Amino acid sequence: MTLEQRVRPRAADVFTSRALIPATGHGVLDGWDVAVKDNIDVAGLPTTGGTRFLSENVATADAKVVASLRAAGATIVGKTNLHELGHGITGVNPTFGTTLHPENPDYTVGGSSGGSALAVMLRYARVALGTDTGGSARIPAAYTGLVGFRPSTGRYPASGVIRISPSRDTVGVLGRSVADVALVDRVLGSVPAAPSLSAASQSPVLGVLEEACESLTPARRALFEEAMSRIAATGVEVMRLSEQRELDRCFELGIVVLAYETIPAIKDYLGAAHGADAVQALIEVSESPDTREILRAALDEPVSPDEYRSARAELAAMHERFVSALGRSRVTTLVYPTTTGEPPKALTLSQDEAEAQLRAVVLNSTPATLLATPAISLPAGVSEETGIAAGITLERAAGNDADLLRDATLVEEILAGDRLG
Repeated sequence: MTLEQRVRPRAADVFTSRALIPATGHGVLDGWDVAVKDNIDVAGLPTTGGTRFLSENVATADAKVVASLRAAGATIVGKTNLHELGHGITGVNPTFGTTLHPENPDYTVGGSSGGSALAVMLRYARVALGTDTGGSARIPAAYTGLVGFRPSTGRYPASGVIRISPSRDTVGVLGRSVADVALVDRVLGSVPAAPSLSAASQSPVLGVLEEACESLTPARRALFEEAMSRIAATGVEVMRLSEQRELDRCFELGIVVLAYETIPAIKDYLGAAHGADAVQALIEVSESPDTREILRAALDEPVSPDEYRSARAELAAMHERFVSALGRSRVTTLVYPTTTGEPPKALTLSQDEAEAQLRAVVLNSTPATLLATPAISLPAGVSEETGIAAGITLERAAGNDADLLRDATLVEEILAGDRLG
């Protein structure tokens, strides 16, 4: 049975709505089909956020990112499925369906931008927009063999997007190549100049974050080490970093930040049109136990301003320690496995199981979301355990998006050339 035949009965779970929304202009994206995660407004289509409460929430205007794509020649082909409100990484959505993995339906493709990953993987679209709060664009890209890009926070406009943590959120891009992702970045980015994507550009110095490799499954470790060996064999300098990024503590503080910001952010999107008690009403009709629990806790037992400020201060101090230690090396670009294990199982878990799964999936991708840094996941092979793809992430300092895309082009050419050779 072919891949297309196996996934066709579940094709509806890729999209929450299908449409052909034409371009409004001509430009570098002429002829491109683009899918849009269903927490980003497209005029005339519902923006559901993956929640039943917003199933009839028809957008009256395009989000700025969508308007820019259409002005550059892109056609919008539909809104893609997501974990409810982006508050999870499994892609299990009782309302709109689960984004199962075509290569192994015991698993999902991860989330929360799972529908966007599937739309590109299954060639419904050339590229797709997702969002990334804890790694939600990079994680499903890694599990589907795609490129997933999170720009520096603030590089892309956020108007017309349902946000759940404004200090961490950004729109992201998923595609089949760095070149495609970079062209979309050229359209959406706050800096108009496109990066130089020549592999002949100055080679980066890659720093392998050893801390991010400690929890890898054996199959995932083998894939990562093989990829790093191939890169080093071309002459690219690869250094091993023992410096600690304090990933576990970073994960814990990230939850505090999210809990403090999420209710005001959702209220901001809902506005007066949905009523003063809209968040409470949303919680009451939520069909995803994990999302419902997160929102109820944030509403009923809110994080105090002092706790929030303390978390932000501790994160800043942790980052300063890491950057200071890193400054003694010549590393330009961090590199680490996008995730430490296989993707989420396509089933409902207990709260303890869900928390352990969340940590394993987002542990490595969390710091970039808290430090506003750009990060990009690239394909790095397929796990022998599950037949599901793995990714490696490159990350640069905030604002260095063009340099990161250049680095990613070089690494992509090395890894792809090895597979083709």
